[in-house]
Order: sequence, then C-alpha cells, then structure tokens
Amino acid sequence: MANGHPTRVASIGRWLLALCALAALLTGTSQAQTADDFFNPAVMHRIDLLMNSQDWAKLKENFQENTYYPADMRWNGLTVRNLGIRSRGLGSRSATKPGLRVDFDRYASDQTFLGLKSYVLDNLTQDPSGVKESVAMRFFARMGVPAPRESFARLYVNNQLVGLYGVVEAVDKDLLARVFGEVDGNVQNDGYLFEYNYLIGAPWRFEYLGSDLAPYAERFDAKTKESKSDAEKWGPIEELVRLTNETPETGLTAALDSRLDIPAFVRYLAAQNFVAEPDGFTGYDGMNNFYFYRVEDGTRHVCIAWDEDNAFEAPDFSLTTRHDENVLVRKLLASAAWRSQYYATLSEAAASAAQVDEGQTEAWLLAEMRRQLDLIAAAMREDPSKPYSNEDHAAAREKMLAFPAARITYVTCETARATGAALPEGCQ
Repeated sequence: MANGHPTRVASIGRWLLALCALAALLTGTSQAQTADDFFNPAVMHRIDLLMNSQDWAKLKENFQENTYYPADMRWNGLTVRNLGIRSRGLGSRSATKPGLRVDFDRYASDQTFLGLKSYVLDNLTQDPSGVKESVAMRFFARMGVPAPRESFARLYVNNQLVGLYGVVEAVDKDLLARVFGEVDGNVQNDGYLFEYNYLIGAPWRFEYLGSDLAPYAERFDAKTKESKSDAEKWGPIEELVRLTNETPETGLTAALDSRLDIPAFVRYLAAQNFVAEPDGFTGYDGMNNFYFYRVEDGTRHVCIAWDEDNAFEAPDFSLTTRHDENVLVRKLLASAAWRSQYYATLSEAAASAAQVDEGQTEAWLLAEMRRQLDLIAAAMREDPSKPYSNEDHAAAREKMLAFPAARITYVTCETARATGAALPEGCQ
C-alpha cells in the first residue's frame, strides 16, 4: 500500500465509509417508521396511489358504490403493492374528490403496512376549514375519550395531485389494542366492535325497537366476530336498549351498570358537546357517527368517536342540545349524580381547552387549531378538487380561531348557572 496511490486509496476509503453510513441511515430510517409516523400530526405527508387509469375513472364515475379496485401505494420511501381502495362516506361522497377506504389485505391475505390493515382518506369536502375533525379527535384523546389518530396528506393518483386529505386511523382491532391496552398481559381488542349505521329517513334516538334483533343488526354493523350468532352479537344491545326504555329513572344506573360503561359514556357525551358537534350521539337527525365496543370478556359497551367534521358549529351550542330527545341521555342525566358528572366533565373540558401547555403561548385549543391550519395552508390553496374556494377556507379559518375563547367562556358560565355555582367574572 505504501508504494500505491495513498491519496486515491484514502479517497476511495472515505467514499466507501460515506456510502455505508448513508445505507445504514436509510435502512435505519425505513426500519424506524411506524404507524405513529404515518399518523404524525405535525407533518404534511405525501401519499401516492398507482393504479389502472380506467379503474380510477370507474371509481369516480361510480362513487356511490363500494366497489374495490387494486392499487399500489407509496409513502415516505416505502411501497406496498396490491392493496384495495373504494369510495366511502355518506354525505361526503364525491365524484370529483372521492373519499377513500384503503384495505391492505383486500387482495393479499394478511398483508399489513406498518402494522395497519386499513385506513381512511377523508376528502374534507364538508369542512372548508379542513381541520374540524382532526382538532376534535386530538381534543377527545386529550380528554381520555377513545378516538382515532389523524394526520394530513397531499394525495396523488398516478402522479396527478387530487388534493388535500385527512389520513384517518381505522377503528379496528389495532386501534382497540392501542386504546384499551392490556389487562394481565391480555390485549383488550377481542371484544365485539360495531359501527353505527345511520339509516336515511329513519332517525333513531335509542327507542326500543322490539325483541327482533334485525333492527339492531341493521343499525349496528358488526366489525369483529362476524361469525358469531345473532344472539351473541346483537342480543346484548337489544337488552341494553330495552332496559333503558323500560326501567324507571331511579333504577336505571343499577340496571345499566353491567351493560354500559356509564362514566365513559358521560365523558364522551360531554366532550362531544364541548366541541359543539351537531351530528353525533344527540344529532339533529338522530344518533350518528360513532362506534360501539363491547369490551373483551365483558358485557359493558363503550362509545368510540368517529367522523366529527361538523364539530365547532357555534360557541353558544347549548349544553343540553337535544338531550330531551334521546331516551338514554334524557333518563341517565335525570340522575343528580350523572348530571353532576356531566357538568363536571364540561368544566374539565373548558379548563383543558384553556390551558397553556409548556412551550406554548396561548390556550391549547387555539394553539392546536392554529398549528393545524398553518400546516395545511399551502396544500389547501393548491387543492384542485376542493368544492369550496380559497376565500371560503379563509373565512372558515377565522371562524375556527374565534371559537375557543368564546366557547370556553360560554361553557364556563353556563355550567356555573346549571349547577348553581357562583358565576365567574365575565359572565353576563
């Protein structure tokens, strides 16, 4: 080596070391990517779907159908092949900017991506601000209410920008494991999971539908344990509804205690009211937009938040909006104890929204709204498929940023009035 070309050898050595370091870095980055990275709310992601152009045209033409089409997906240097996509949504379905469900195991059995079996691409067509649902879900998680993770992405199909989308964690066994954790080493994700199915023209507010299980099966779409008998799946729901309707208010807690996680339900109800959601459990046209989970090895049911893109309707959204219309809510909150818990949770929600976290200079809810709005700003402007103008988005942005202070004041004052507490300063 001494008689060779030491400068050249040293250069080659340095080049090889740099190449190895780069390879190690890229490998480490790839291996380190997880579902947490995919749902990282601080990043504007890019997701590419590659598929037959005729299939994409058919999906858009037949957007009201649930037909699946094969595609490949690229994200952050990773590629997954032969997944299935279909149009999704109810009022949000669009031929121009389809909402999509992505199933990794539709055509390839047991295929997952970062441990995920599926996820949703929310087209954000019903929300000119673009952030209502994602802010609401972050707030629910902050309040200890089961909710999916969400992030944002520019979606490209065959290298053509479709627009800005919300990236939404599917409510499935993976989410259940994350939210409900383990008990004595047993992951709590093997219970009965149902997606509530809103029936157009048939609003339901927890009235008893009779002993036949068919109406319950129609409304509660089983997402796990599909092969179980109807009695095993929907019998406990029929029983819960029947007892709610037949039991006097004074005995309702005792009757429902083993069938409904009442503290969790009251917390969900209060958190959803705080974010002023008009299309939720006490929705304007009956119950809507939630999952129902009967816990593993148990009989209690828990609500899981879903589809909150109508939230933040108005700062003066009443604290008892349509409570009298829903049988379960009306009878349960007739109890002084649960009514007190409901208002205590609303007070907690207002305090949490108003809290200035470490590293922030403004209230958490306002800071979170501003952060998300700033994150999506450029992608929203560039979105060629959104059904509203940039001026509409700007107006929606200002309305969102005005919400937190007004809502916190309203909830704080109205809670004090409802509970007989002294009115805080600033209440009129």
